[in-house]
Amino acid sequence: MSTTGTWLEASRHPSGYVRERAVKALSERPNGEALVALVERLNDWVPQVRDAAKAGVQAYLKREHLASLLFAQGPLMALATRQRVDHSATLAAVRALLRAPEARDEVHASFLTQQGKAACYLFGVLLESAREPYALLHEALIHREPLVRLAAVDACAALATAQAHVLLLGALPKAAAKLRVRLLRVLLPVVQAPQGLLEDALLHSAAGVRNLALWACAQYAVDASAVLSKRFEGPPPVAKAHWLGVLGLARELKEEVPAGWWHAAMHAAAWSVRLAAVQSPGERPVATWLAALDDPSERVFDALVSRLDTFPWATLDPAIRTLLDRQWHVLAPRRRQRVLALLAGWQQVGYLLDRLANEPAHRVQWLDILVAWCDRAYGLRDAVTPQAQRSAIKAQLQALVGQGALDEASVAHLY
Repeated sequence: MSTTGTWLEASRHPSGYVRERAVKALSERPNGEALVALVERLNDWVPQVRDAAKAGVQAYLKREHLASLLFAQGPLMALATRQRVDHSATLAAVRALLRAPEARDEVHASFLTQQGKAACYLFGVLLESAREPYALLHEALIHREPLVRLAAVDACAALATAQAHVLLLGALPKAAAKLRVRLLRVLLPVVQAPQGLLEDALLHSAAGVRNLALWACAQYAVDASAVLSKRFEGPPPVAKAHWLGVLGLARELKEEVPAGWWHAAMHAAAWSVRLAAVQSPGERPVATWLAALDDPSERVFDALVSRLDTFPWATLDPAIRTLLDRQWHVLAPRRRQRVLALLAGWQQVGYLLDRLANEPAHRVQWLDILVAWCDRAYGLRDAVTPQAQRSAIKAQLQALVGQGALDEASVAHLY
């Protein structure tokens, strides 16, 4: 065997003798891939393989092999969780080399491109050895890795200096929800007049940010209801995030959205805004909810059906029948079933029987629909259909059974 790739494969061979030979061969070919294999063998179950791997890794603890050590950051970090033997001395030596002043530029360049735990680890290494940490903290607060951004907030909080707080304020406008919550927790107690921060947070699109702001309102004498009312005095938003912030706050405060705003939200391009409008507090006529049922989003449609389901059956019945008469053949099958299910149980089958009787030209189609409905329905939930009407519907079903149009078993479980 002569290539590094072949020795890499051999380092995972079932035989300890082969692995030991592979480890020694890889030690003579220093590169990043070879170091990864050596680090893996540091936790080998055969002592001789571990010893050979340790000797090989020791040779990498020099400035000229810094690129290989950075390449192997993932396996080195994983080594800290493996407990077959104590690896603390090896890991401490690697960290000491990365902290060295002459290694800083290369470690910093790697930090800017890393993600995940490796980025967090290198941030910690750089922060430990930084004489002036603020430039590094600024980079960390806008790093591609969210965990690094969160760690930078904690580092700024630990410094507790005015310059650190300025960095945190600068990161706030573009911060994602989780980072913004962490920033606010640090900034609210230290900035002068934090009311402006709280008012912005109350109207943020993320529920976590709004909840933190609502919790802090009493402490900083901010009236969340007044903030919402003032926003309603202005024009409706355009951006989705602004819509979600206002509608979310209204829902959390259980305050009704003004009619003009609500109708504007129901015509927003983003389905999430329309969904938030449907879920916002406030009573609206049945006709208003029915008119919105043509929404293209299934999630919005389901929310609309849930709102309609809160109305009494007696109120819904005529409007639902009119809608089905007009749109039965237009509605998608799933939507058709959801709308029909808004009627009381016996009223549903009664409606289908009426369509069957009134449209003899489409008898076969309506029989198929009726059979499918009977197969799905078990133990009808119905507290409004009078007994006389139920008896009449049962008689119609039995007549169809007698004609062979319906199966007896399909009808029996309805009673």
